Amino acid sequence: MGIKKERPYIAYIILGIIAVCFIYFILWVIFKDKMPLHEYAYEIANNYDSYAEKAIILIPLLFFIFIFIIVMKPNAAKRFLRLQSSLPTSKIHSVAKGVVEIEGSLIMKNPLSSPVKNEECIGYYYTIENIGRDSDGKETYSTIHRETQCNIFQMKDDTGIIEVEPEGIELVLLGETNISSHGGKRYKETLIKDGQKMLLVGYADSKNGTPFIRKDDYYKVLGITSSSGISVWNKYQPLLRSFMFTCSIILLIIIYILIQ
Repeated sequence: MGIKKERPYIAYIILGIIAVCFIYFILWVIFKDKMPLHEYAYEIANNYDSYAEKAIILIPLLFFIFIFIIVMKPNAAKRFLRLQSSLPTSKIHSVAKGVVEIEGSLIMKNPLSSPVKNEECIGYYYTIENIGRDSDGKETYSTIHRETQCNIFQMKDDTGIIEVEPEGIELVLLGETNISSHGGKRYKETLIKDGQKMLLVGYADSKNGTPFIRKDDYYKVLGITSSSGISVWNKYQPLLRSFMFTCSIILLIIIYILIQ
């Protein structure tokens, strides 16, 4: 499996925009009308109160749009949860070719050693975070490395056994198994182990007449989660969706009132 490193592109873009605006302001103060777009800079400077009032209204709106984009941005975990909520659970013995959901116990074939506690496992999701402190002295964490490793494994239910090729697998809604901190860094790992009862969504294929599960090429999904955890998610996810929708409507009403 590949290694993924954190790339905070959005943070860099925001900082870049702020830096450009600050540099332009300094240069405009020095050179005035020699700067490009100086007419707009004069307009803003001469009508500062009016523009500040508009900014107070627009900033919450832009923040809401930014959060909405982040929440709605598709990723493997969201695709997994969406498919899981609509797919019936198939029995392994009668699994048909295509995107499927299966549930069963994991069978380890070739064990891995986890990076934090050296535990024997089928696979793991591993992160390294820098530990910092804010102005109040509270610890803050920023991810500098993330990695998923998983060996081929099998799943078993009361009808049979099927092999899973884990290339591109996502561990979804699984809490950390082990956490360790030293040297100014925090190390976390989430493990999947032999014998765990899990639910998996992927593509059922066959090789030489033998069925197996792999990552789906169309939906780009191969995800695994605990059977108990997904039951809780399916129970409370509609409530969370209703709450988010209600908050969105309230925020839009507030923005509308401020604009009037």
